[in-house]
Amino acid sequence: MNPVESARESLRSEPSLPSPHGRKRRVCFSLPFAEQLLTGGSGYFGGAEVRGVAFLRGLARDASLDVHVVVLGPVRAPVVRDDGITVHFRPDVSFYEGQHDDVNHSVWGAVDADLYVAFGANEATAELARFCGAHGSALVLSVASDISFAPFVFEGSRQRDAYGTPGHYIWYGLRHAHAIVVQTERQQAMLLTLVGRDGEVIRNPAPSTIRTTPRTAPQFGGRLLWVGRTDPNKRYEEALALAAALPHRPMIMVCNNIHDANRHRIDELQRALPNLMLADQVALEDMDALFRFSDVLVNTSRVEGSPNTFLQAGMHGIPVVSMTVDPDGVLATHGCGRLADGTPAGLVRTVEALLTDHTAYAVAAAANARWLCDRHDPAARVAELSAVVYRTLSTFPRMRAAQVA
Repeated sequence: MNPVESARESLRSEPSLPSPHGRKRRVCFSLPFAEQLLTGGSGYFGGAEVRGVAFLRGLARDASLDVHVVVLGPVRAPVVRDDGITVHFRPDVSFYEGQHDDVNHSVWGAVDADLYVAFGANEATAELARFCGAHGSALVLSVASDISFAPFVFEGSRQRDAYGTPGHYIWYGLRHAHAIVVQTERQQAMLLTLVGRDGEVIRNPAPSTIRTTPRTAPQFGGRLLWVGRTDPNKRYEEALALAAALPHRPMIMVCNNIHDANRHRIDELQRALPNLMLADQVALEDMDALFRFSDVLVNTSRVEGSPNTFLQAGMHGIPVVSMTVDPDGVLATHGCGRLADGTPAGLVRTVEALLTDHTAYAVAAAANARWLCDRHDPAARVAELSAVVYRTLSTFPRMRAAQVA
């Protein structure tokens, strides 16, 4: 019996209260910024949304579950997609206490799920944890960034992360979720150290089934690809500095929000850096073309979890060069690319060294494709999350008038 079947059988035999009205077990995902991926809206999305939607769609194939999702968007009637997922819309109001966490007057209460799944420890997850405590539903938290385990994350902390979230709200989700999923073994160890809790490692599912033969050498003049947004963590300025330092290497940058900061910024940068092609936003279905059109993925973030862009690079058989982050040693230990020394000059040297050594390039490209195949199979990863969902439903049956301890 596989893990999912075992968890289902345990749930069937559990002498707990049935789901309200005899319905299927209702599971609801919280993906505030995934509207574009689910309804075709125009909002920005990131790696957490891509990962969450991959899990959402996979879980929706289980006919024994009633799967819902909540996104930010203009409040309107829920939309039922062709795949059976019901999309609900949360008003764009604060996630802090008293705004939208009421059992009777919130989108969460309207969904009335037996179990909720959140992606990322943040103020949105803290809101959902408060709701679940009062509603009696279970909460599964899938951790995103390693910043969730920083020293400023503790009960009552007012120190904020790069996105403005006080440490207390990050801690609150980690403390009050009924089950926690992490992306890497490093996160698993940090979770145990920070809050004394065990987390289950479920690596990211590959965003699609597209696979390209690993490159044996750069094909597009050593074209660099950088994907991120304008926030202090992603350090897009370091990517611009890399383009300036390597004028003989073409570079593509997808930088969410750069247009909002200055509507003339894109034109100005492309005039200053003739080797640069810069876009504010690219639809997920068009990202594959950018990876196929590039020779190496570059990452300049201060901190990450397990970036989906690393997976997309593996899908298209190209290596990764990272300035600082290396989740579970995928670069330095497993050879899927190169890890620089954390400095701008070191990043330039590392990129150029990999692009000019075709033997090393081919080895890294093959390793990245192999790592993706071995660790990030979509069906296997969805099955792992499904097992967590069923186990949590069994272990924490729906209770009325429950309170967070």
